Amino acid sequence: MNRSLFFLLLAPFAFAETVPGRFIVELTGEAVLDQAARQGMRSSAAGNRRTALRREQQEMRRRMGESVAVLGSVENIGNALFVSANEADAARLAALPGVRRVRPVRIVKRLLDRAVVVNKITAAWNQVGDDRAGEGIKIAIIDTGVDNNHPALRGVSLPALESFPRTAAVEDERFTNSKVIVARSYVNLLARRDADQSARDRVGHGTALAVVAAGTRATGPLATIQGVAPRAYIGSYKVFGSPGTNDGATDDAILKAIDDAVADGMDIINLSLGNDIVSRLDEDPLVAAVERASAAGVLVVCAAGNNGPDFGTISSPASALSAIAVGATRNDRTFGASVDIDGVGPVLAMRGSGVAPDKPVAGPLADIALLDHIGLACSTLPSGSLTGRVALILRGTCTFESKLNNAQLAGAIGAIVYATAADPEPITMGVGAANLPAEMVSHAIGLLLKGRGEGTNVSLRFTLSAVPQDFDRITGFSAIGPNVDLAIKPEIVAVGGSVYVATQSFDPSGDMFSADGFALVNGTSFSAPLVAGSLALLKSGRPGLTADQYRSLLVNSATPVADLVGDAATIQKVGAGQLDLGASLRAQTAAIPATISFGASLTASASLRLENLGSEPAIYSITVEPRSGGYAPVASQNTLEVAPGQAGTIGLAVDGAGLSSAVYEGIVHVTGGGADIRIPYWYAVKGRDVAAIPLIGLTATGRPTAQLREAIYFRITDAAGIPLSGILPEVEAIEGGGRVTRVNSLDAESPGLFAASVRLGPEAGVNTFLVKAGDRTLRVRITGE
Repeated sequence: MNRSLFFLLLAPFAFAETVPGRFIVELTGEAVLDQAARQGMRSSAAGNRRTALRREQQEMRRRMGESVAVLGSVENIGNALFVSANEADAARLAALPGVRRVRPVRIVKRLLDRAVVVNKITAAWNQVGDDRAGEGIKIAIIDTGVDNNHPALRGVSLPALESFPRTAAVEDERFTNSKVIVARSYVNLLARRDADQSARDRVGHGTALAVVAAGTRATGPLATIQGVAPRAYIGSYKVFGSPGTNDGATDDAILKAIDDAVADGMDIINLSLGNDIVSRLDEDPLVAAVERASAAGVLVVCAAGNNGPDFGTISSPASALSAIAVGATRNDRTFGASVDIDGVGPVLAMRGSGVAPDKPVAGPLADIALLDHIGLACSTLPSGSLTGRVALILRGTCTFESKLNNAQLAGAIGAIVYATAADPEPITMGVGAANLPAEMVSHAIGLLLKGRGEGTNVSLRFTLSAVPQDFDRITGFSAIGPNVDLAIKPEIVAVGGSVYVATQSFDPSGDMFSADGFALVNGTSFSAPLVAGSLALLKSGRPGLTADQYRSLLVNSATPVADLVGDAATIQKVGAGQLDLGASLRAQTAAIPATISFGASLTASASLRLENLGSEPAIYSITVEPRSGGYAPVASQNTLEVAPGQAGTIGLAVDGAGLSSAVYEGIVHVTGGGADIRIPYWYAVKGRDVAAIPLIGLTATGRPTAQLREAIYFRITDAAGIPLSGILPEVEAIEGGGRVTRVNSLDAESPGLFAASVRLGPEAGVNTFLVKAGDRTLRVRITGE
């Protein structure tokens, strides 16, 4: 066993995957939107600043010298040049007058049929008409491109807009139509030279997002789908390249895409991408870009990330305070194999790797526990004891192959294996040479079957079909807060599990390729465009409001949602709760801010502004409802009268003196004057003990003997998810022959973050590393292959 322990404070921006020889040079002069956010992009203030900024950038290009190649620039959401340079030149540039900082270019990864029912989108359609939903609103999809020829994106003819379509290259006009009105590609800024520089979607991710947000009705093999705002326009901004060549985007490409989207007049920007390694907010250029775009009135929606369920796993740029970060909940159905239980109905099952009959296998249930007292079927069963029956078997101890063979020898016609309490979800069983038809169900379904009793009729269906499931529950992968600055993130959740979406059918090597143009997917990537489309519908149905008002109408009308196990989900998991677009469309009161975090200071205060959007005076009743900890913020008043079109403010304060280390959270409930809104609040008293070691990032594979720099990223937190300082972790190699070469503290760039560099063992196989802090451990596996 090798153990090594190092502590080294890295220079800022040294962590995360970067592109060698590529840098973002941020200049000290203001961006266009710093001076012109309120006046508008076409104002004289914007024009004057743009002219001056371009002169400044031109002078900086001259001073950089011929050894530095300028690849691009931004001017609206930032003032920066993108350059190719060696390390020495980068250091020289950082010292030039007028340069704010130089940072390496980072790699960023990609992070609906029934979803419209769960999120009350059908109710909104009933109010405004789905033939007018999103009318005239422009949604930017910054992603892998958009397939404008998909039936869900060419099934409607929208009015032509002046100066559109817009492209970066004339040949990309073929990727536009009356709905997809922008097709820009930024592949030239990506890490590797790409054979396809066009705006074509070769992955399918961007096409899926566009259709979820604004697709028209289209029918796939499993279901008919329609996006939230079918009358909205789509702008396609391609920042991911060809599969296997540029699977990751770069933050300079994303910055340029945001810059262009603002200049193109997009109303909403969807960013279903992110970096799990989140910088402090004032050091993140993507966060700065989102803040400037939001200040200009653009609504920015970001996927929260898929790194849950640990605390502090929100990705960037969802970490931007003005972005609406969206987590993921289950759909009310999924598609899969099933077990139809007499008196209950179909439940989800996972097919085994062996035989899968076209027709159902039906018969009475037989619980193996009545034969072997354990239920494992790991030994020979009495001959004929299962004749004509479907065996119910507990997972564990022996192989699936042995279990199924023993059941078949006893006369079984099929088998249902159920998961253990320790590992409760079903998996695809590797059954070897066994040929008994078999499916696996969850531990909960196994207990349900045992409760139904011996002889209950069941039917195993191996073909894919719609299967109902519990919804209004957070998914296991959805990233949760607190944010890097302890703000509440995500602000809202929407369906992101079992979403049936459109995809590309052009490139078989793309991750989401499907020959029929449809796919079943999971991820906060797909929750975000549900919210982006909802904002388009809201904005078209209720024009003329501010960005903060639209944000509140959406967030503060959300409904409560449960955790995976059915308990009420915590505020940092779901924000205000599940998207309810029907309620958002009806709401007549806006709350600013839409969420309130008091952080972890001993005392803190906040102001809550309530804006009456209705036509009648409102007398609001304010109730603070604690949900955990028992302590609640003190409101300055319990009622507030506000005239139509006006606003009033109340104060909220917390005092942690005498409180034990814990999270104190709940809802500020505002009723009256037609209002019924929920503003989530969160407050924490910091603990001293290590409660968790969240895994933030991992290099999962490498060559045997390979040195993997900063392969394991992790934090050390208390029970509230607040990073703990002064606690030194130990990281050791415990299996596979690898060793730990260095452990770095990255707190200067991201609070509480550590990175471990490792060398893999000499043989192919699993290398296991153990992170220890206090009495907590984190076991991490990296495969040598």
